[in-house]
Amino acid sequence: MTRGVGVVLPCAGIGRRLGTDRPKQFLDLCGRPVFRWSLERFLSHPRVCQVVLVVGAGEEENVRALLPEAPPSLRFALGGDERWQSVRNGVRALDAKCRQILVHDVARPFVRDSDIDACLKGLSEADACTLAMPAVDTIKWARAREPVVAETLDRRRVWLTQTPQGFARKVLEACYAHDDLETRGLTDEAGLCEAFDHAVRLVPGGDHLRKITTPDDLEWARWRAAQE
Repeated sequence: MTRGVGVVLPCAGIGRRLGTDRPKQFLDLCGRPVFRWSLERFLSHPRVCQVVLVVGAGEEENVRALLPEAPPSLRFALGGDERWQSVRNGVRALDAKCRQILVHDVARPFVRDSDIDACLKGLSEADACTLAMPAVDTIKWARAREPVVAETLDRRRVWLTQTPQGFARKVLEACYAHDDLETRGLTDEAGLCEAFDHAVRLVPGGDHLRKITTPDDLEWARWRAAQE
């Protein structure tokens, strides 16, 4: 297999919804900070040639101190005000040989090799893809500014987005070339591609890719980490 895959791991968020003093990516998870779980998984994958960890201003030294060592395949980039800016900075830090790019939330610490493989398979069939879970609950669309049901959506067409997400580098770079990104309210790179009419393939994910967002999520993650 060729090793032309670069990975961008945004690690610069604040995570206000968790309500902790330290950003969630640096919290302890069974002896390792949260971000190291996915970082080490990507660094060890045979298809990955380079990983960029995107950190906040002044955080690189602190992050390095939390790593046993920094392998040559690991680089750092500076985070931006918005997620898309952080990921863009990470993409720019990757070597030109990385023509396929995976983006993963470090707050989803239990990514597996099989998830990475599935994302890369999806990327072999399309220029953009994302892991996602089909909705199992009934989905209600609310009225604007009030918690009242406007309509019930067909859940057979609803998927809950996860990561990793995969992209041909040329697609991301074409999207970043637009000058109106600040006004689009982008929350992930799949949405960035959709905004400029690039088809995004859905790849089935799994419950283990749950994102740490709330205190309940953190409790679940600590229970899950103890089983690993």
